Amino acid sequence: MNKLISTHWISLDGFIAGPMGEMDWIRGDDQLSSYEIGLVNGASSLLLGKGTYQDFAQYWPAVPANPNAATWEKTYAERINALHKVVISHNLQAAKWPTSELWRELDAAKVNAFKARAGGDILTYGSATIVQQLTNLGLVDEYHWLIHPIVLGKGRRLLDNLERRFDIELIDSERFDSGVMKLIYRRAQPVHE
Repeated sequence: MNKLISTHWISLDGFIAGPMGEMDWIRGDDQLSSYEIGLVNGASSLLLGKGTYQDFAQYWPAVPANPNAATWEKTYAERINALHKVVISHNLQAAKWPTSELWRELDAAKVNAFKARAGGDILTYGSATIVQQLTNLGLVDEYHWLIHPIVLGKGRRLLDNLERRFDIELIDSERFDSGVMKLIYRRAQPVHE
């Protein structure tokens, strides 16, 4: 079965965004760009919450034609624009980004069926509420955390509303030149009740 991968940029003190949702603290480099391109090249789909979906749908479609965009960013944008996208939202009227579909709720059986038929891995970016729900249901196979060398002090955390403890196992790590640490964890069995 294909993997459901939750990937996030995280501050050293565990925040995925600043207090106002800002992401200006991200430190990119060639290694981070290569990682991101490799990740989307191995994927067939995105599973996103409404906010992340709207941000992505507004930004990524214009990047391939933007003369000021970096080559890696254009490559990434072309791939992410081509991926099948699922947005989970109770109140979004329509999913207008090409190759998108709208789900009104997160359902474990539906996600497992989606994983079984996808032609590659399924990625979640951002979407903290969705990731928390997926984690509570035991559906996330891997967590890719890109730990940035910054302490934000406050902001939005990724896993604030978990129903129980869950164990993870480190399967890969790498230090990027920017100081970012890539940590890849997989869900360990059993999930603790």
